[in-house]
Amino acid sequence: MEQQQEIQQQQLEQLRIDQELEQFRIVREMEQETRPSKNGWIVVLVFAIITACLFFAFSAKAQTLTFADRNIERRALINGDTDNDGHISKAEADSIKSLNLTQYRTDMFVVSTYEDLALFPNLEKVWLGESKLDTVDLSKNWKLNYVNIQSDNLKTLILAVGCTPKLGYPMHSGEILVKRIKNPDAPGAMFFPY
Repeated sequence: MEQQQEIQQQQLEQLRIDQELEQFRIVREMEQETRPSKNGWIVVLVFAIITACLFFAFSAKAQTLTFADRNIERRALINGDTDNDGHISKAEADSIKSLNLTQYRTDMFVVSTYEDLALFPNLEKVWLGESKLDTVDLSKNWKLNYVNIQSDNLKTLILAVGCTPKLGYPMHSGEILVKRIKNPDAPGAMFFPY
């Protein structure tokens, strides 16, 4: 009887050991399933790099300006496309201080709209070339110190209050009416109540 009890005790002990080993094996398998493999880390890293590249490409493209007049865009590219990518970014437009939109013998064009000039907030000098427009709004360009007017069609020039550029009329005949409107972005705009 003692021998039977001893055998039962050994069997119970073996059963306990087998259970502990089985629990240990299950825990180890669960840890391995939740732990990423080396290949998993590589996949995660590659995905992160691709995502970052797409983000930077998209943000750079999002800052590329859209122009209403192709001729103004061509002139801006000549003056300000510093990275030579064929597009004008917001930073490049901010750096342009002068823009010549007059015709040359080899480059004949007519500007259809001057609304694109608002894209250049730091513009100091502008040469307005041939256009069928009778009014040009330069109120967003409050840093102007020189405006050259060539088109005989131009009758009204709109400037920001406080902006007093020198006006040149080398090819223009007739009078030009200068109107001033308030530009809230211009320094000192709050001092001009009208």
